[in-house]
Amino acid sequence: MMTLDWLSVALLLFYLSGVVFAADAIWQGRTAQGTIAWTLTLIFMPFIGIPLYALFGTRKFHGYRLARRHGDEKLNALGQQIRHSLQPFSVNADAVTRPLYHFFRLPMTHSNHCELLINGKHTFTQMHRAIAAARHSVCVQFYIVRDDATGQAMADLLIERAQSGIRVYFLYDEIGSHQLGQRFIQRLKQGGVRVSRFNSWQFRHRLQINFRNHRKLLLVDGEQAFVGGLNLGDEYQQAGWRDTHLRVSGPAALPFQLSFCEDWYWATQYLPQLQWQPQANTQLDAQRDTQVMCINSGPADVRESASLSFTHLIHQAQQRIWIATPYFIPDVATTAALRLAAARGLDVRVIIPQRTDKWFVQHAMQSYVDELRKSGIHFYQHQADFMHQKVMLIDQQWSCIGSANFDNRSLRINFEANALVKSEDFARQTEQMLQQDFKHSQPVKIETRIGQRLLNKVLRLTAPLL
Repeated sequence: MMTLDWLSVALLLFYLSGVVFAADAIWQGRTAQGTIAWTLTLIFMPFIGIPLYALFGTRKFHGYRLARRHGDEKLNALGQQIRHSLQPFSVNADAVTRPLYHFFRLPMTHSNHCELLINGKHTFTQMHRAIAAARHSVCVQFYIVRDDATGQAMADLLIERAQSGIRVYFLYDEIGSHQLGQRFIQRLKQGGVRVSRFNSWQFRHRLQINFRNHRKLLLVDGEQAFVGGLNLGDEYQQAGWRDTHLRVSGPAALPFQLSFCEDWYWATQYLPQLQWQPQANTQLDAQRDTQVMCINSGPADVRESASLSFTHLIHQAQQRIWIATPYFIPDVATTAALRLAAARGLDVRVIIPQRTDKWFVQHAMQSYVDELRKSGIHFYQHQADFMHQKVMLIDQQWSCIGSANFDNRSLRINFEANALVKSEDFARQTEQMLQQDFKHSQPVKIETRIGQRLLNKVLRLTAPLL
């Protein structure tokens, strides 16, 4: 009887814990569908719901926010310093950028030069050249790091630069880079490179492992910023891998460097020593007429800045919206915005890969494609082995390139970095690039098999976790 009584008490406590977690789900809930799903699971199936909710339920990276709050004196002073130094280059807010100025810390700047980097070999060549020419500092941040030929080539160069007196910082996401061995890390450290993981899943942050730092950044001397979809590994240089990166030269590099510093501070509790004065190069002033804004979103933001930014940009479009993304699982807001854009008669096109690296994502994506095609949105499948670029082209002058996918994880859960570019010339380059992608793509066929359609709809229910 005593054993049974203790078992009953344990079960009662477990179910009561489910009710407590359900209350937290209701308190933090952003969508009715997700809140209802979590609440019912936690109350009626707490043995399943509580572990899942602990890993995947929370949408706010509280530890990062607390660290940023504790470091506010340093970070705010640094932010004010950068804002002051960028005043000569700041662009007044307009209808497109005004809401974005509320979401992100630093404004859009002019007097930049942007270079579109298509595919891996060319991108890594340009990265290596920039690192080799560094005079003060190099900051490297990747979601996935491989101990292969590409990773070793980068490590060799970073060590050489560090031993030449350059301050080199290397930040990686330990979940994305879970296969990375300590040999690679120790080699960097022994070579003078300051290395840290993002620290999503150390013991004191054990309930934050759902979050990923998905940013891919390279900052050189506070004057150049590389941002885009490429990680550090051999597969990103293969002929069948389609990706896009961007090099920004000019004052817009500083906001990306601040983004790196915030992540570094969370991981290490100290700020890196970097250059913070925008360096004008008179020889390039004639070319550097591009306006750029750093869109660095994440779960520590007060608002869901990625979803709101994408939705706002779609609403602002007047002529066309072209999107290239490897994962198309949009939330309710961006889905509605795309439907309205098509209803307004805009040219709305979406390029997705012919196949993804996750079969269940492929099925969930197909469900969205079948639904949105009925609204007049045109979908194309890229025929490369895998298309990984994250690009959005709005009208004739707005381009957005970075690390964020069109899925729930990028829109709400991951730390992402994108560059919003305002330039008719750069938009033409982006248009030409996407036109080439259309030539290597085929229109998506509607799934007609009942069994496959049912499977697609079932897997679509897992969209909040994908």
